[in-house]
Amino acid sequence: MAGEKILRVVDLCKSFHRLEVLRHISVDFERNEVVSIIGPSGGGKSTFLRCLNLLETPTSGHILFDGVDLCAKGQSKHIDAHRQKMGMVFQQFNLFNNMNVMKNLTAAPVRIKGMAKESAEAKALELLGRVGLADRADAYPSQLSGGQKQRIAIVRSLMMDPEVMLFDEPTSALDPEMIGEVLDVMKNLAESGMTMIVVTHEMRFAREVSDRTIFLDGGHIEEDKPSHELFAHPESPRLVSFLDKVL
Repeated sequence: MAGEKILRVVDLCKSFHRLEVLRHISVDFERNEVVSIIGPSGGGKSTFLRCLNLLETPTSGHILFDGVDLCAKGQSKHIDAHRQKMGMVFQQFNLFNNMNVMKNLTAAPVRIKGMAKESAEAKALELLGRVGLADRADAYPSQLSGGQKQRIAIVRSLMMDPEVMLFDEPTSALDPEMIGEVLDVMKNLAESGMTMIVVTHEMRFAREVSDRTIFLDGGHIEEDKPSHELFAHPESPRLVSFLDKVL
């Protein structure tokens, strides 16, 4: 449904002891929208992303996912069910080194969702084909390049049929020649209609693939605009300075 709000953040704050990392953030995300979050290191981007699926517990505020307030009293017992609908891809892949690719992909759907092993394996092979890794099902993580590991990590999230995909700087740990292969997978996901929220240093991805880009600095949103507009006509002096350094 066009314009449907799948995720709403209302007055979100996060502190670590006396350090205030996120300050009164309110923002909506629409279904099928691709949003990039950019900004300097230490500005709160990764903490914000981790708050969305409660890997970090907000100090105050509300996160409404499909209309359900994840921060409401009593919701903690349902958080694993919500996390299944919100896939997350990390900087460091987080694959199980003692399992081959197929086992990495099928363990959660079989154990958590009760999917039949044969069905899970068939789905894994289909998704591996989509990311160009159908021939690596029996490989172990130690036998894969960084780019291949990250593509496997993306497939692992897709195995759970998420409604939203969160990406925390998914190319930052990769060698330059491997970045493109991961970004290509993300572009294809975007074109398929997946709702994506991407913390990234890849300005070209933000500008060309994202519907919207958010500039987060000092724990609050400085600018939030359609991507082409934000990059063509930045208003905040802080954003102008940031883009001058990274473009």
